[in-house]
Amino acid sequence: MFRRLRVKLTVLYAGLFCAVLFVIGATAYMAISGNTQRLAREQLASMASVHQQMSALRLQRLHDNAAHTARLPALQQAAAEHDQTAIRALLNDMRARSGAELGFFVTREGLIVGDDAASNRSVSPGLQIALERNAAPRGLLSVGANLYEAATAPIPGNLGWIVLGARIDAAQLDSLQRLSSTPVDAVLLVNRNGWSRLGADTVDELDAFVDDTLARRERRTERTPDKRSLAFVQPLPSLDGTRSALLLQYPLSNALSPYGALFSTLIGISLAGMLLLIAGTWFLARSITQPLSTLEDAAKDLQQGLYNTVLVPTKDELARLGESFNAMIQTIRERERKITQLAYHDSETRLPNRLALERRLGAAQQPDRLYLAAVGVDRFAHMRGAIGYALAGSLLRTLGARLARLVPNAPMGQLANDTLGVAFLAADDTDAHKRARALVGNLEQPLMLDEQELDVTVTIGLAQPRLKGESPSEMIQRASVALDQARTAGQKIAMFDKSAYGDPARNLSLMGEMRRALETGDIFLAHQPKYNYRSGRIDSAESLVRWKHPTRGLISPDLFVPMAEETGHIRALTDWLLQRAVADQTALSRAGWPLTLSVNISARLLSDADFVRSALNIVRGAPHQFCFEITETAVIDNPKLALEHVELFAQNGIRIAIDDYGSGLSSLAYLKQLPAHELKIDKMFVETLTANRRDALLVRSTIDLAHGLGLEVTAEGVETPAAFALLAAMRCDLAQGFLIARPATVDELIAILNDQRRLRYYQQTAASGATGPQEIETAPQSA
Repeated sequence: MFRRLRVKLTVLYAGLFCAVLFVIGATAYMAISGNTQRLAREQLASMASVHQQMSALRLQRLHDNAAHTARLPALQQAAAEHDQTAIRALLNDMRARSGAELGFFVTREGLIVGDDAASNRSVSPGLQIALERNAAPRGLLSVGANLYEAATAPIPGNLGWIVLGARIDAAQLDSLQRLSSTPVDAVLLVNRNGWSRLGADTVDELDAFVDDTLARRERRTERTPDKRSLAFVQPLPSLDGTRSALLLQYPLSNALSPYGALFSTLIGISLAGMLLLIAGTWFLARSITQPLSTLEDAAKDLQQGLYNTVLVPTKDELARLGESFNAMIQTIRERERKITQLAYHDSETRLPNRLALERRLGAAQQPDRLYLAAVGVDRFAHMRGAIGYALAGSLLRTLGARLARLVPNAPMGQLANDTLGVAFLAADDTDAHKRARALVGNLEQPLMLDEQELDVTVTIGLAQPRLKGESPSEMIQRASVALDQARTAGQKIAMFDKSAYGDPARNLSLMGEMRRALETGDIFLAHQPKYNYRSGRIDSAESLVRWKHPTRGLISPDLFVPMAEETGHIRALTDWLLQRAVADQTALSRAGWPLTLSVNISARLLSDADFVRSALNIVRGAPHQFCFEITETAVIDNPKLALEHVELFAQNGIRIAIDDYGSGLSSLAYLKQLPAHELKIDKMFVETLTANRRDALLVRSTIDLAHGLGLEVTAEGVETPAAFALLAAMRCDLAQGFLIARPATVDELIAILNDQRRLRYYQQTAASGATGPQEIETAPQSA
């Protein structure tokens, strides 16, 4: 009848009278709800007033009993003579007579005398203040997990106070609820670390609501945050400063329950009207829903990947919608074809990508004999920089074409910018190696690019056939790891080595355990002392981190420290180490041993300006008591910034030591630039000092070089008296190693420092040269 859809909708909604029913129902509900809420607010306010009056009566009764007891001559005499036995007897009699659960005597000095565990303990500051400011204060008193209504009475003669209290329990609140004609929930809240219900350990969900309500001067009933109840919060007087409040709640559902019959009637009228409306609009709706159903079916087919066009036999907006829908189907079909092409092919080389290879591997036949080779082009980044991105892409396309010819119809794909993956069948690992060598020989044949001959070398990582339950993606990952293993080992071909790869998931879990261990104390500091040849005493130590895992036992720092550096956890570990070192240095100083503590600083942190500020802030109290040990390689990645930060440490009074000198790429240029105070010779030279003349010459020349640059020299790994004496002869400044002491806790280190026999042994050994057999036998055992 109508040619435009908007006219049909106008006729449809014009006949609806649901809006009228809604307005009627909403008006009735608001009127009833408002009235019931007003009555509920009055009821809550009345109950709060009743509770206040009842509480005042109970407190007055407690005060009267306390005052009666305070006036007893026997109590006054016992208080004057400090006779605690007599005081306890009188208090027991007072509690028995008054029915109070709590009663004690407070002296002028603030001590409690009673028959419980609190005797001879000082009163809380809040109660002490209340007793001194008021003659007979009264209010709620918190004792342990219990709350008491308590009243006090002074003892004549300024001898102290009597405190009498009755414990508040659920029965008292139940009696208050029974006084109300409507169901009201009465709860006593106590604020210790947040508002919690009396007897509960957790913070109540209305914590913030109670704070906001008490902050207002006017006491009124408010809606709870969940809008389900009305609540009235009444602050209660406190005797010891503990904040408490009475919370009265009235569920709105209870308020509206008497009007259920009226609401049911309104709903019935609404349903009857809706039935009439449905019957009247049924035939009109068919002319709209039938074309829409056709479009809906076509949309479902489109969701399943079926591109079916629709035909709408009308001439209104629905017909034009059908035409637009058909045009959209054609556009989606073409777009999906292009997306599929991009999803499974690399946009630069147009080779199948990793996702395409995963699909082919998942559908491949004989998976138990299918090996995967990750073919990596060596020096690809340098080559791409030399020939350009376009020719580099052509290079990979040419290699991909060669692979396709060498292994026809095999799953193949580009795994990375410089890596291709290809799968092939092999009888075993030996056969797979043989086929991989053939691939290397063919792929490394010179190829022509832009009329230029180019030599290419490749490395191959092999992954064994997929294990049961392993996905194609995991197989590709194994091949990629094998390629990295081959390059690291300098091999052309390498099979995936699971033992060398380790367990990344477990390692990542270990880092989470490390963060928890810093909090639980499983990770701790051990300090290895350093003997000073010049002063003949121990005046410094190196702080080393140790981890005693609850199930794995002692975990080597060589395992978790490098892992922390790789995963970004080294910052948290180093911050903890510095804070712990500061605390231990303070303890050593208090014990009379103000040692300088050395701390290893990771190379990854030297370029972190935020860490540098944090480290300076941690040691700001005594920076001259700390030495930061860094390696020469620490400044290689970003030498300018790292050197600036090392210079900043030195300017703030922190000693700088060059650690592990000689074990890496020792550079005289960095040795010259670093503002160092100390140079530490790596233990690999010191351990063979007496057995290897070449190492002895290297150590002596290093010591002379360091002294020429104004640096002190520390020899690490000193384990024998002979090496210790030889280093003294070479004019080494400091010795560190198991001969001096193993890494020890603060208490153990203090015991070592106090051991004068140990110190004399070091002094005699350094002075006499190589120690004879008899002297070694009498050396300190822990050395």
